[in-house]
Amino acid sequence: MILEGILTTVNADGEVNISPLGPQVDASAGRFVLRPFKGGRSYENLLRTREAVFHVVDDVELLACAAVGDVKTPVRPASVVNGFILEQACRAYELRVVEDETSGERASLDATVVKTTTLRDFFGWNRAKHAVVEAAILATRVRFFSRRELNERLASLTVLVRKTGGHAEHRAFDFLERHIQATPCSTEAEQLRHAPNQPIQRVRVRTGARIHFGLIDPSGSLPRSFGGAGLMVEQPSLEVEAEKASTLQTMGALGKRAGDFAVRYTGLKSPPYALRVQSGFPDHVGLGTGTQLGLAVAAAIAHLEGEKTDTAELSRRVGRGRRSAVGIHGFEHGGLIVEGGKSAPERNSPLLGRYAFPSAWRVVLLLPRSERGVFGGTEEKAFASLPEPETRLTDRLSALLLQAIPALVEEDLDAFGEAIFEYGRRAGELFGDAQRGAFASPGVQQMVEFLRASGLRGVGQSSWGPAVYSFVENEERARHVADSARKRFGLADDEVCVTNALHRGVQIDSQHSTPSLHTLG
Repeated sequence: MILEGILTTVNADGEVNISPLGPQVDASAGRFVLRPFKGGRSYENLLRTREAVFHVVDDVELLACAAVGDVKTPVRPASVVNGFILEQACRAYELRVVEDETSGERASLDATVVKTTTLRDFFGWNRAKHAVVEAAILATRVRFFSRRELNERLASLTVLVRKTGGHAEHRAFDFLERHIQATPCSTEAEQLRHAPNQPIQRVRVRTGARIHFGLIDPSGSLPRSFGGAGLMVEQPSLEVEAEKASTLQTMGALGKRAGDFAVRYTGLKSPPYALRVQSGFPDHVGLGTGTQLGLAVAAAIAHLEGEKTDTAELSRRVGRGRRSAVGIHGFEHGGLIVEGGKSAPERNSPLLGRYAFPSAWRVVLLLPRSERGVFGGTEEKAFASLPEPETRLTDRLSALLLQAIPALVEEDLDAFGEAIFEYGRRAGELFGDAQRGAFASPGVQQMVEFLRASGLRGVGQSSWGPAVYSFVENEERARHVADSARKRFGLADDEVCVTNALHRGVQIDSQHSTPSLHTLG
């Protein structure tokens, strides 16, 4: 029997390689036959270490990303073999290769199970999840099909996803479909072989929003200034498309600001790019719009120009990370971020920890348009006038994070939520003069109190607000909370959002210039 899942192996530098694989498995799941393509990273790693970990997963977004590119997802060391276990998996089988046959097109490696770990219950599959698996397989074999065949196969799978899929299945399928349409098929690959080194013509960059729980030392009085924690969420999302042009062109509600970041990144008055902000979220609501947009624009331009630039350099060139680096690390890695504070003004705050959110938990966001957070000159003045915090307060904030993180790892929502609420409230009090209390306004405070009175422990204001977040144990309860808050405060549909934590870093899709790619419909 073939069991579709994800294999992790270790390269020569000790780094994890994550790839989808469908090994043959016996009825007892005690023996696996791995059949990686020769020349691939999994194949090379297996021949060198003869050890791996195979994962049973129900996270189709994880499977989709593993199929078409590098995956950034939480891992932990395996117990027996030299390898890593994906924390988002349901089960993990630690494998040791005992026999190999490498004479055919695909290797055949016979492996025995030396350790089995159950991480969580298997959610189950439906037609939409199966369709994503088929699309993931198709995405790895685009070069074997014509464009017509690819479109026909995608059309048949689309029906299943639209009928039976949830948000995760839709996102995973859309991601794979974009990759398939942007990848040269059999005839297009032949054209590329006759015209090698074609430049990238168009880039699409997708990232999420950043919730910030608060700063530990915003006055900069300690040896390490600022520091703190936050969480990346899937929605609202931000998507930027960029392509080369004769002069700077911008489109979308955040287009002008995107253009300003392009100017800053390149140092040119009119950099030669067309930028389209396809989706986004408003400025100055506490969700880190500036950092995510600036980094997305910088990453898009760097990708168009073939620059190998890390996220720290991208942030420096667009002027982000002056204080907090939660959004910078979140852009690169996703997840819940804990940063250590800046040791010098020119350095980014280092990443201390990145943690996965339990897959069942949801985040309810309230984004009231009638409220506005602090920004610009008012924000600068607020930071400049901050009193030096008492040592006991900074110690208390640090201690609250040390309570919150173990509770998160143990999936204790109440303990985690209570620690984050208290952390956010105390951090907000430092800015009491600028925002008239621990929260941005009396209206925001009422929303926090309403959610707390509803039985939620993890509630707070993100950054300067007015965005209010709350952590809820599952989708059904989250929908109920969202409906209750919408009715209580008269909020429109787009002022309330139920979302998941974003466990992956930025997604970048590129399109090369070939005659047929420009005419895809």
